[in-house]
Amino acid sequence: MKAVVLGATGFLGSNLVSEFIRRKIDTIAFCPKSDRSRIMKGHGIEVIEGTFLDTKTLDFPLEEVDWLIHLASTTSPTESILEPHKDAANLTASSILFQNAIDAGVGKILFSSSGGTVYGDAGLGPVNESVGTHPVIPYTKTKLAIESELLDLTDGTDTVPVILRFGNPYGPNQYPAKGTGVITAWLAAARDDKPIIVYGDGENARDFFYVFDAIAAMTMALESNRAKGIYNIGSGGATSLNGIIRIIEEVTRRKPSVTRLLERPSDTVKTIALDSAKAQKEFGWRPKVGLQEGIALTWRWVRSGEPFTIG
Repeated sequence: MKAVVLGATGFLGSNLVSEFIRRKIDTIAFCPKSDRSRIMKGHGIEVIEGTFLDTKTLDFPLEEVDWLIHLASTTSPTESILEPHKDAANLTASSILFQNAIDAGVGKILFSSSGGTVYGDAGLGPVNESVGTHPVIPYTKTKLAIESELLDLTDGTDTVPVILRFGNPYGPNQYPAKGTGVITAWLAAARDDKPIIVYGDGENARDFFYVFDAIAAMTMALESNRAKGIYNIGSGGATSLNGIIRIIEEVTRRKPSVTRLLERPSDTVKTIALDSAKAQKEFGWRPKVGLQEGIALTWRWVRSGEPFTIG
């Protein structure tokens, strides 16, 4: 089995590469040149260093590759509002990548989408894949456009498309200072005796789930003969930011100060929870790590001071 992982030094990508190392899956990592890419090379991983938006760097051999996993993105929800042109470039690069993979006969393409934003403000009940999408910010519109591009390009080919609409995964290797991942950012703040920054009243609720469950969803979908199309991946419940603060206080046995700022334009989704019954039915996935347990595991990693873990 041979896999190519784009965004291999990112949060999800690095955890997936670690799982592939454990499974002895032949892996090629595509990522920017950095300290993280050097660490990956040190573990014997074949690394292609390139910039995702530089389409010339996407022209690498894909023959004899079974799985292509596309986890690369150059923007976050907040950044997409400030620089929407970067999201358009993500669509172009993704289209080129997908066509190259199809032409090379790649068996399965997995794309990481955003279940936390594509449905808009969905209310208290978990939503399934049949619910209409309501993109508001450029980041979300681009995710949906990339989904559509993948489905259109693979239609009538032997390449199987799998789109996982993730909720809000958290855990080791999620860089606290990047502007995404409130749990790791807030745990790092608690460790360093710094205030937790909350935008708005803290009642916005998200579907948080531990990264190892996200990795299990990817590997199970890749290995399944049934997985094809779009799947929600989440815990099935929504937890408010204020609720996360309470769990952090319990786990860390600290009471960090909280600084509340005005809500950002990217915080338009108030509540979202994902129904993952389709993933459970078609390839047997369900989350296994509870929220308090996952935050405790993440706290252990944050306290270790290890910025990046592979293997």
